Amino acid sequence: MQIKYPFLYDILLFPFELMLIRSWRRCLWTRLPGLRVLEVGAGTGLNIPFYGKERQVTALDIGKSGLQRAKRRADKTAVQVDFIQGNAEALPFPGESFDAVAATFLFCSIENPRCGLAEMQRVLRPGGTLLLLEHVRAAGLLGKIMDIFSAPIYRLFNEHIARETDKLVRQSGFVNITVMPLFFDLVKLIRAEKPTDTKI
Repeated sequence: MQIKYPFLYDILLFPFELMLIRSWRRCLWTRLPGLRVLEVGAGTGLNIPFYGKERQVTALDIGKSGLQRAKRRADKTAVQVDFIQGNAEALPFPGESFDAVAATFLFCSIENPRCGLAEMQRVLRPGGTLLLLEHVRAAGLLGKIMDIFSAPIYRLFNEHIARETDKLVRQSGFVNITVMPLFFDLVKLIRAEKPTDTKI
């Protein structure tokens, strides 16, 4: 997601980070296996405190200004991060480059989520892990309300609030999928693996 004013973005998000989101980020990164890790949609680097010193993390985002802020955040820590400007729908890495791929609140904003998932699967090694922290379309009446407001919110903020990312993961060729609700059925931690048989 392009972040036009990174400093303002962090300020607006701060109370939500403090109350809930930081604990969700920690939940994701403590469950992430492997040494070679790609974060897609790194934004301003709000996940950096949870990377861990033992990992070799590549942080990718489409927005230059957000990555600049993320670099300054990383400079204040002991973690080693490679920052790459690039598109989630055309990842600039060879196939099977990473043990794990992570993303937080990314799939509401990319244009083609199926393409993004296919790219993430491509750059994972066989058996590698995908971990997503996403808000998704709710069930029942709330989901229908989200459907009504999805189009106007997209026009205003370029975000799809009613995407069913958990279902898209199931349809994208991943295996061993688990979904953990974190905030009712609106926010979920989605874990999946690339098949070991890469012909699948």
